[in-house]
Amino acid sequence: MKISPSLVFLLPMLSSALADELPLLSKQPWLGVYAGYERRSFHFSVNSKGEGDLRPMGDKKQLVSSKYSIRLQPMVEDVLPNGKVVSKYAVKDGWETSTPASVDPEKLVYRGTVAGDAKFEVTLEFAGDQIRAGGRLIEKGSLKNPRFVIRVQVPNVYYYEKDDEKREQKAKRDRIDLVRTDGKKLKLDSQTPLDAETAAYSGPGITEARIDLSGYKGHRIELEAGDHAAFEFWNRGEEALYKGFTLGWKPDAAKDPEGKARLLLELR
Repeated sequence: MKISPSLVFLLPMLSSALADELPLLSKQPWLGVYAGYERRSFHFSVNSKGEGDLRPMGDKKQLVSSKYSIRLQPMVEDVLPNGKVVSKYAVKDGWETSTPASVDPEKLVYRGTVAGDAKFEVTLEFAGDQIRAGGRLIEKGSLKNPRFVIRVQVPNVYYYEKDDEKREQKAKRDRIDLVRTDGKKLKLDSQTPLDAETAAYSGPGITEARIDLSGYKGHRIELEAGDHAAFEFWNRGEEALYKGFTLGWKPDAAKDPEGKARLLLELR
C-alpha cells in the first residue's frame, strides 16, 4: 500500500544539522524514524541510531514481525595491535546530516561519531526494489586502526516457534547460498550447526549471498558485496544458521578512498 503524501509531515529542521540526533518523521507508519522507503514487498526504514531496518511483507499484506527485520548496522571497527576487533557504535548525540527526514528518498547521506572521536559517513541509495549501501571513515580520532563496516544481520525467523518438530518442518527447504572471493560456492541449510566464521565457510571473504528462509514467506534476500569490498560471515559459534547470522561488509579503503563502493541488497 502506498502512503499518501498528504499523510506525511516532516519535523522542521535546519538544512544541515550539527552533530546531534537524526531528524525524525512524525506520522505513521514512519513515526520516530529518520527515513522510510515503501515497496509492495517490503518496508525499509532508518531509525534514530542510523540503522537500516528491512521488513518483508508477510501473509495477508501484513509486514512480518519487527523481530524478523533484517538490520543494516553501520559502525566502526577498531583493529588493535593484537588482532582483537573492538566494535564502535555511534554515540547518541553524534549524528549530523544534510539530508532531511524523508519518505521514499532516492538518496540519504548522514554521519556518525563514535567514542574516540572517529567519524564515519553512510550513503544509502534507493531504486525500485534495490537498496545500495556504502560509506567511509572520515576521521580516525584516537583509535588505533579503525575501519568502516556495515553489518547485515539476519535474525532467528523462527523465534516464536517453540515446537522443534514444527520448526524443522518449516525450515527443511531453507537455503543459504554463498559465493566466496576465491570462487568457491557453498550451499548451506539452516539447521545444521556450524561455525560460520571458520575458514571452511567465510574463508577469504564472501562476494554474493542468496538467502531463502521460509520465515520470510517466500521472499528471497540477495546480497552482493560489489567492487573493492567483501563480506565476512559469522554466527554465534557452533549454531544452526536459522538462529541468526551476520554478513559484515568491509570496503577496501586503500582501493576505495572516496567511499564509492556499494553493497547491493534486494528482496525478491
